[in-house]
Amino acid sequence: MRSNYKKLGQFIKEVSVKNKDLSVELLLGVSITKQFIPSIANTIGTDMSKYKVVEHHQFAYGPVTSRNGDKISVALLSEEKCIVSSSYTVFEIVDTELLDSEYLMMWFKRSEFDRYARFMSHGSVRELFGWEEMCDVELPVPSIEKQREIVREYNVVNDRILLNEQLMNRLEKSTFALFEEFFPIHGHDIETDHTTLEQLVSFNPKHTIKKNSATTYVEMANVAENSMTISNPIVRPFTAGSKFKNNDTLLARITPCLENGKTAFINILGEDEIAYGSTEFIVMRSKGEISPFWIYCLAKNENFRSYAISSMVGSSGRQRVHSDYLKEYRIDTNGLEAMSDFHRLAAPMFKYIANKHQENHKLQKLRELLLQKVA
Repeated sequence: MRSNYKKLGQFIKEVSVKNKDLSVELLLGVSITKQFIPSIANTIGTDMSKYKVVEHHQFAYGPVTSRNGDKISVALLSEEKCIVSSSYTVFEIVDTELLDSEYLMMWFKRSEFDRYARFMSHGSVRELFGWEEMCDVELPVPSIEKQREIVREYNVVNDRILLNEQLMNRLEKSTFALFEEFFPIHGHDIETDHTTLEQLVSFNPKHTIKKNSATTYVEMANVAENSMTISNPIVRPFTAGSKFKNNDTLLARITPCLENGKTAFINILGEDEIAYGSTEFIVMRSKGEISPFWIYCLAKNENFRSYAISSMVGSSGRQRVHSDYLKEYRIDTNGLEAMSDFHRLAAPMFKYIANKHQENHKLQKLRELLLQKVA
């Protein structure tokens, strides 16, 4: 053990307080992204008095690691109080003047910790990273002042990332409001003069990418449900898939991704770069004077999505919408007169979102470097 490394067990203790009086109602789970999240468990008829109470700045983790891929579910509670399933282990720091809770959480966020936890997990049916294994974790414990300095640096970057995400979210909402103001959509069965989406949008346009050439790849997991931006695309040899370029819209065509709103606007590529992604994407590109921003907003519109979902076919759990159905969607031709005005107003919003996304990409790399300071 290096001189400043110490075993975690001397700094933490397990806590097991049951919700016997049912005074705590907030039920949360712990995700592999190291956060407390709303629980999706069906609790009808469940005895909530057996659930464990987690207090502010206590930790909870799921000992079962075999179903989490390469991640271990562990998080620090920022809320005042919640309850979690009894399958979680809850613990706290004994003396926060010796070990800072946020500093410890930074250690848990390191990929090295995940690898260590998976390696040390054991069991025949389910692999577990138990309490003894957690206590045996070794980590550097500098002075409390140094710990807090590292935490402050990390939080400055993290807070900036969160602020940018909030700004991008507000701007997206503004573009949707602008779209609805310029193009009120009352459903597919309109009676006014109309055209079909096929006349305005190219679906799955053709491109050529050299086989096995290094190409940007976007998978379904890179697309958020509540944001146009794409996170952490990778570069890998081209095999097959949907091809696209900047200003295209990617629409997830399979359940439950379509129902959950997975739609992306491509703005991460180099000039004239062609990328590819999952075959479960429908690529939509503007024709003529149609704004690419209009296509993205349309793809996120509730009426359009309801139409897409209603036309899904396939077996339960693996239903898909086909682009041929989307081509038939009716668009009021009278409303299209506002296209140029909408494009002019939406363009700077989309550009600002793209810039903030690029800034966050750099900040996320910096955040990862700061995690390495906990070593």
